Amino acid sequence: MSPAPRSQAEPTIEFFVDGRSRHAVHGMTIAAAIEASGPHGFSRGLKGEARGLFCGMGACHDCLVTVDGKVSQRACMTTVEAGMHVHRPSSRPAIASGQIADLCGVPASIATMEMDLLVIGAGPAGLAAAEAAASAGAKVTIVDERKIAGGQYYKQPATSTAVAQLEHDAQAREGLDLIRSASKAGVTLIDETVVWGAENGEGATVIACYRPSGAFYCRPRMIVIATGAYERPYPVPGWTRAGVMTTGAAQTLLRSYGTVPRGRILIAGNGPLNIQVANEIHRAGGTVVALVEAAAPPWSKPFEALSLLKLGGGLAIHGARQLAILQAAGTPLYWESRIASIDGPAGVHSVIVSGPKGDRKLDADTVLIGGGFASSNELARLLGCGHAVADGELAVTSADDGETTRSHIHVVGEAARFGGAHIARAQGRLAGLAVARKLGLGSTSDHEAERRLARHRAFQVALWTTFKPSIADRGGALADETIICRCEGVTAGTLKAIIAKGAADIATLKRLSRAGMGRCQSRYCGHMLAKVAGERRNAGETQGFLAPQMPLRPIPLAALAVEKPEWGGHKRAMLPEKQPLQSAEPLPFSETSTLVIGAGIAGLSTALFLAREGEDVAVVERAFANSLASGGNAGSLHAQLLSFDHGVRAEGGGGPAAQTLPLQRDSIALWAALQRELGCDFEMKVTGGLMVAESEAHMRFLADKVAVEQRAGVECRLIDRDELRSLEPALSPAFVGAAYCPQEGKINPLVATQHILEAARARGARLIEKCEVVAIAAHASGFEVATSRGTIRAKRIVNAAGAFSSRIGAMLGLDIPVFGAPLQMVVTEAAAPLITCLVAHADRHLTLKQASNGNFIIGGGWTAGLDPVHQHPRPLLSSLEGNLWVAQHVVPALRKLHVIRSWAAMNINIDGAPILGEHPLQPGFFNAVTSNGYTLGPLVGQLTAQIVLGRETGRALQPFSITRFTKGRS
Repeated sequence: MSPAPRSQAEPTIEFFVDGRSRHAVHGMTIAAAIEASGPHGFSRGLKGEARGLFCGMGACHDCLVTVDGKVSQRACMTTVEAGMHVHRPSSRPAIASGQIADLCGVPASIATMEMDLLVIGAGPAGLAAAEAAASAGAKVTIVDERKIAGGQYYKQPATSTAVAQLEHDAQAREGLDLIRSASKAGVTLIDETVVWGAENGEGATVIACYRPSGAFYCRPRMIVIATGAYERPYPVPGWTRAGVMTTGAAQTLLRSYGTVPRGRILIAGNGPLNIQVANEIHRAGGTVVALVEAAAPPWSKPFEALSLLKLGGGLAIHGARQLAILQAAGTPLYWESRIASIDGPAGVHSVIVSGPKGDRKLDADTVLIGGGFASSNELARLLGCGHAVADGELAVTSADDGETTRSHIHVVGEAARFGGAHIARAQGRLAGLAVARKLGLGSTSDHEAERRLARHRAFQVALWTTFKPSIADRGGALADETIICRCEGVTAGTLKAIIAKGAADIATLKRLSRAGMGRCQSRYCGHMLAKVAGERRNAGETQGFLAPQMPLRPIPLAALAVEKPEWGGHKRAMLPEKQPLQSAEPLPFSETSTLVIGAGIAGLSTALFLAREGEDVAVVERAFANSLASGGNAGSLHAQLLSFDHGVRAEGGGGPAAQTLPLQRDSIALWAALQRELGCDFEMKVTGGLMVAESEAHMRFLADKVAVEQRAGVECRLIDRDELRSLEPALSPAFVGAAYCPQEGKINPLVATQHILEAARARGARLIEKCEVVAIAAHASGFEVATSRGTIRAKRIVNAAGAFSSRIGAMLGLDIPVFGAPLQMVVTEAAAPLITCLVAHADRHLTLKQASNGNFIIGGGWTAGLDPVHQHPRPLLSSLEGNLWVAQHVVPALRKLHVIRSWAAMNINIDGAPILGEHPLQPGFFNAVTSNGYTLGPLVGQLTAQIVLGRETGRALQPFSITRFTKGRS
């Protein structure tokens, strides 16, 4: 990159990149400053490969750098400061090193702000909504990620150079006028703010925010979501190379910071933005070697071009002039063409362009890819606003004023559906006026805004008809080496191999490949997972789309860590009523010998051991295999009791849990045996487990617990402070000792369950997914099971439905005392190896371990909620705070990392022990239910198979019979 011409007297700021002095103009971001004078590849990917600026708006997280010792700072969103030290990051930073700093302090509490209207996003739509509502008398706050309002369309200059370049720019001036109008109306703008989550509470919606000064919550009466859209290019080989960026990123460099791309620039993709940016770069002195457009030239579509001219004469003429200027400048235009690959020994050197006349090779130093816009609808989806599939993408179900299926939430502009800035501004004004009316402020209608909205919508239809790509995306022809998931480096070949084994839905693809689990939350790969899988996106929000999870952007762990009260056991919750998935396909069979209900680890293990004995067995699952509790757990292998399973806080005084200890010990051994026998990698490690104590009272509690465990045959002992420090030096020095169990460990439930499933199938077990059991009738010869896909006759039933086991039992008039207990898990970004053992706390809810890829997985029984809108478990903001506080309290180095993902799953609450065996009131009906499901999964399956087949188990299983709940009842 090279900076635009500037005055010799213009002051600069000195900063350092990998120890070398650099200079930047005041107001530049790190990315803009480095791109102005340094190499593209200033960041690194997961495998250490060079990465750099890509999206330019903080969504992709490709441009991460370490700034003054703080890891994973977005170079495109971080402003240069004098003396700042910037380093290329390590994909797994050594956070034990003194060179890595805490990201922020730990707050005593997180403040909550209240307002009439919260507007999220300060672009055309958000500013217009805020100005209209505030002018009517509403108390309005806007939050936006950037330092300067305006959004992507009304980009405002941040440096003196950019100011000089844009002083005659009507687009920027129009944005500045709107910003000033909003400010004059009394709108409060909070800049540099990331909206990372939300919660549907009782009577109020809470929006979770973070800015450099700390986290805060907003509790507004009304919400306008105006988060805009982002460019999502089609993946090709080489698209992750440093030097490949979106067209919007290049425009931000130019308009906001006065930086133009250096060297030979090739612009490709679809739509008029590419033409506009090509001209802007040309005017600023850049060299555009080619413009590659997927559509046919407008003059080849006279009818469409005439419609465009009729609906938006000024805009259409302006676009024609832009093309004429490019042609006059000698810029080659390749119509009906696409990039096939981007090549070079390091970074970008050449591009293969595929078009009507075949492939051609063009030399380039920088590639800009534009088009393929996608709505930033993560927050609207998280809040439960209704969506419908339009052109294969989700679009918010909303009125012209943005009102959604949740009347207090309006989604406007491109956050609802991509359509351009003029639509966004008109719709934003209508939303602001509608909000004011709902607040009782009596605003009037704006019929002119309504007319503008209709006119610009018609113009956009004509525009994109004219620019409709002439060559379709080639999802089936993706080269195996093409990276699909930029964050995790997952290739098309990897996805195809997983699909070949029978995993065709995107949720399973995500679990087995890790695609979509990175920092960007599947923004750039989710649509391609569906395309590669051949999954049709026509079944609403729950099918064909990966659900958004908190945090919507990575957030410093320490910023959310607030101490919360502890409790005993699990908190119970109502089960969701909503069926997760639907399928119209009829059942491929109508009878089986044994029908297993539930394809979690207990059900699939039962099927495996039954099939091994030659039993005709089938499994039905209401969602996808391993998609609910088993796939949502943290992967801990527990041999010892958790703190809330022993003592006065435990269910039943801890007796049932203590009786389960031998099963836990033996099931871990069975896990290891299955891994060896099947020749598969479960990512299982028996690392040992620690339960740490920070007082003598804790040590006395642990001594009593250890005695119980030793009597049950579990290897466990107390260790002192010195031995604890030698085992895990990264733990807080405040701990005085611990209980150590060498038999504990960890496993990857995402892959381990899949291997069990594949082994069961190989033995002849059948699995039917998206199949809800709706009724069961008992007959002399067995059972007739009515499902959402047809009826199955079975001689025996195994109830392995987890939290839903009580519903299955109720279908036969049986009381199965199993309750739902939604729990949350949290994942940090990866770091160098720091913790070996599975770590728990003697008096706090915590399980903590470091996965093989470097991520820390944090759990421990913190209660999640049942989202009243989505009808599925969702992490609670309060539980996230408390869980993270305990984690950083135990491992202080976690304050140096970001949280990148959280999720919740419907766990099971019984009495601390499983329910196993045939029900005495219903012959042929067997329960295989446990609240420590993943550890116990394979052994529960093995024992249940033996019981079903009438074999001797060699164990005293009476303590786990359902009859224990009826003893003493009248």
